[in-house]
Amino acid sequence: MAAETLHGDAPDAQRETLVRADLARHLKRGEPLRILGNGLVAIAVAALMRDVVPLPWVLAWLALTLGHAAFNAWAAWRVWHRPTRTDAAARRLSVVTRMEATNGLLWMAAELMWLPASDYVHRGLVMVLLSGLGAGVMHSLSAHLPALYAFSLPIVLGFFIAGCFAQGTYFLVALALLLIWLAVNLNFARHMNRTLRESLANHHRAQALAVDLQVQRDRAVELGQARSRFLAAASHDLRQPVHALSLFIGALQLEPRGDKASAIMGHVDGALAALGSLFDALLDISKLDAGLVQPDWQAVPLLPLLHRLARDQVALASAKGLQFELQAHSDAWVRSDPVLLERVLRNLLANALRYTDRGRVGLHLRVRRGRAEIQVADTGRGIPRAQRREVFQEFVQLGGPGGGREQGMGLGLSIVARLVGLLALQLRLRSQPGRGTVVGLLLPLLPTPAVPPEPARAPASGMVQSGLQTGDVVLVVDDGDGVRLAMQELLASWGCEVFAAACIDTLMPQLMTLRAAPRLLLCDYRLQGGANGLDTIAQLRDAFNDDLAAVLITGDTAPDRLKEATASGLPLLHKPVTPALLRQAIDRALSMPQPGIALGPG
Repeated sequence: MAAETLHGDAPDAQRETLVRADLARHLKRGEPLRILGNGLVAIAVAALMRDVVPLPWVLAWLALTLGHAAFNAWAAWRVWHRPTRTDAAARRLSVVTRMEATNGLLWMAAELMWLPASDYVHRGLVMVLLSGLGAGVMHSLSAHLPALYAFSLPIVLGFFIAGCFAQGTYFLVALALLLIWLAVNLNFARHMNRTLRESLANHHRAQALAVDLQVQRDRAVELGQARSRFLAAASHDLRQPVHALSLFIGALQLEPRGDKASAIMGHVDGALAALGSLFDALLDISKLDAGLVQPDWQAVPLLPLLHRLARDQVALASAKGLQFELQAHSDAWVRSDPVLLERVLRNLLANALRYTDRGRVGLHLRVRRGRAEIQVADTGRGIPRAQRREVFQEFVQLGGPGGGREQGMGLGLSIVARLVGLLALQLRLRSQPGRGTVVGLLLPLLPTPAVPPEPARAPASGMVQSGLQTGDVVLVVDDGDGVRLAMQELLASWGCEVFAAACIDTLMPQLMTLRAAPRLLLCDYRLQGGANGLDTIAQLRDAFNDDLAAVLITGDTAPDRLKEATASGLPLLHKPVTPALLRQAIDRALSMPQPGIALGPG
């Protein structure tokens, strides 16, 4: 069967056209059996009636009937291997109707010749043969009722006319039985026709829905890819000046200044940190899209984690005039990723603080029935029931468009939802508008270890002494003019000799005056002319015949580029970079370069 489908919600007329084509194919498949059965019954009837009707008449009728069957067979053979086109289906059904009408008239002629002059035995045999032929044809032609009527009605009419010239009540009884038989079989044929049409229509309707589903799925994929491309492009272009601004502020903070200037610098630094947190949220989404975030499963003690979170949140809550409470009295160990679990809790706490105007925010630990539940509770604005699923979607803000500039972009809870799925956590949410919200995370408990493992060493502060020494040569490759200038200012304030260029071609001539080999290379990932930082680092290492320590810096959040940068194994920073984070990355690169990617700075 030729595969034809409807695209979209096609009108009934178009669906009827496709159904008509399917019916034409159905009739074509049954045509060989109809032709063969009609020919065999014709031969049998002719053999029975050869002693009742003059032989020349019998032979003439048989020749016409078999000739008609042969013509039908030839016509069917011509179109057997051709696909039935939708636009030709109506014509094909019309041809079948004409063929069956001719066949019915031939059988009507046979009845008029034989029935009046035959005896009861011959009449009975002929009636049995015609009933069998009619039943077979009726089953085959039920797909197209006009063809069935064109075949059946001449036979009934012939029987009626023959009965008008016959003697006795035989024909009246036989005609009544024939009419009952015809009515029952035609009613059955109509039911079969309706069932077949509905089945074919449902088939095309299902195909149309499947096509629509695929179109919608492809559209959703395209929209997702377009969103990722937009976020990557916008994030990269916006990160460049913010990155340069962060470095300029870092260099400026090392200069002496008065109290008022220090206060202003503090405000600028706070605004820059807020802007950086927005970029970090976009970066988190891109990393999750790229599949770069995978849990590092281990046994995690909850008490140290919760106490550390509480220490960080107390000052933030106090600055907003809120109370912060920690209720965690029983030790509990769970199997999770400590970094990702902490990120989930920090996002929930940040959201609770943002939408609580008075009262308190709490962090609670409940242990019961083999599970630990970490609750983040607040007395804030609450979430209406209709929005409880919606708030975990991307770019949805709880307070709506007029809720204030502090809301951010509405990515925090969407990141929570994706990390909860990644960590296989069970999330519970209870909320009442105007009364507050409680978000609970359920984790299965682990047995408390007999000897707790040694706690991990805290990460080094951003202001520790860098591994760079005064006079070290540092190479900077970045196609942003402002970024290069900011890097030069900051590194020069650290006592380094800096050579900066937009690409390797403009950097190499500067290196002809080098008195000592460079100690460090800071390279942007995406450079002008389609070049990338990985190739640039490889070329410079080859030029100096040395595994030059390098740090890869990128403002690109496209998932495929994030995968490439991560696979390089180089220390990777995401713009905007603060001077403290830059110092940490330089220390790692100068000691033991390791690929390290977290969900975002801080």
